[in-house]
Amino acid sequence: MAANAVLLRSVGIVDLLLVASLGEISVAAFGIAGAIMAFIIGIQGAIANGTQLVVSRAVGAGDKLNVGAETTSGWVANLGFSLLAIVALYFGIEPLIHLISHNDHVAVEAVSYVKISLILLAFSSASHVFVSYFNACKKTKIPFYGFILEIPVNVICSVVLIYGLWGMPKLGLAGAAWGSVIAIVIRFTYLAYRMKQEQRIGRVAGLGKFSRRSLKIHLDEVIPIVANFVVLLTGQLVLQALFAQLSVSSYAAITLILPWIQIGSLFVNSWAQSSTIIVSQSLGQKNYAVIPDFVLESKLVATAMSLLMVLGFYLFSLSLPYLYGNLSAETIAALAMIAPCYIFIPIFRTNNMFCGNMIRAMGESYLIVRINIITLLCISIPLCALLIYLGAPLFMVFGIIIFDEMLKFYFFQRTLTNKLNKYRAMNANSDPVSLGCGQPGS
Repeated sequence: MAANAVLLRSVGIVDLLLVASLGEISVAAFGIAGAIMAFIIGIQGAIANGTQLVVSRAVGAGDKLNVGAETTSGWVANLGFSLLAIVALYFGIEPLIHLISHNDHVAVEAVSYVKISLILLAFSSASHVFVSYFNACKKTKIPFYGFILEIPVNVICSVVLIYGLWGMPKLGLAGAAWGSVIAIVIRFTYLAYRMKQEQRIGRVAGLGKFSRRSLKIHLDEVIPIVANFVVLLTGQLVLQALFAQLSVSSYAAITLILPWIQIGSLFVNSWAQSSTIIVSQSLGQKNYAVIPDFVLESKLVATAMSLLMVLGFYLFSLSLPYLYGNLSAETIAALAMIAPCYIFIPIFRTNNMFCGNMIRAMGESYLIVRINIITLLCISIPLCALLIYLGAPLFMVFGIIIFDEMLKFYFFQRTLTNKLNKYRAMNANSDPVSLGCGQPGS
């Protein structure tokens, strides 16, 4: 799952590296457009994350019919949201981007990128649900192969269309968007074929059988998880909009570094999400006794990963002048100024991401929502806006990200500890049942 998550994020990294050579205007436009698309795709992922937990419980209970029914409900929920998002962006993207950016050249390129990427949203939505099913059934190699197909296609198509190679039109930033669209269509086709195989050989039943009752049950499970992600994504988008008020060089530096921070976080987040599958299956089996020890052992691994990430970010900071050698001296200086912040972010974010995933798997998503609303929306974002208004140094403005993680640290840790103490007090009422859905990794 870690490899899958890194490959998913690397699609954006590939576009960013290719666009970086086009200059600060294109980088800034990509930052705004990418933040908007990441917001929508992030909600798709949140719905799929909820679907994955629900399907995992059905897998743990050995109920193939329910596995298919919940997967179908996941498609309905995800595609329904995506259709609304596509319509809203098509008609509202221009005023939204002009509200965010005060640079007309940046706004024009950003609008073009988003409008092309609307095609991507439909295929991304369905693909997210495919991935949720395969992850819940411990067949993580299948999504991995899908990304292996997607990334080379994305690189080749993006390079050709950005720079106008082989007689193709030179599209600049728009070429990166078209490359991503072509690549996601190919990945969707592969995943749809593998899902059809699952149905044909009888590993899942009930696909396509939809009922309002099934959708309602599914949404009752998914909505609090989605609400938490929406709060986080809204906060990230607002921060991105606030950062856009900085100078072009400062905003370009932040745009260049944020995807790398997210890449580093993906390893721990993927480890936590793979652990939530085991926790969810144990809940489906009503095998509560094994959960506390399993969670603590998984958390030790996550902590070790955070220390490795601190070292990795430090080494990465030393390589930035060489990695982005075409940028202006002001942008390179801005990258150096924010380095201490992103180097130490993993120490706090690792704990928060792990605890948050575990708590959601245990059915307490609304607690996480409340914590994020208070720390991010009520404290960190207003403080960031105040710092920008007062003309504070870039280090302090960007440091809001690590400040927010520090605020959450205690509350997440305490909530998870309380949940584990409750499970320790419970006795397992039934023997584990077969997990079904084939063999892991097949």
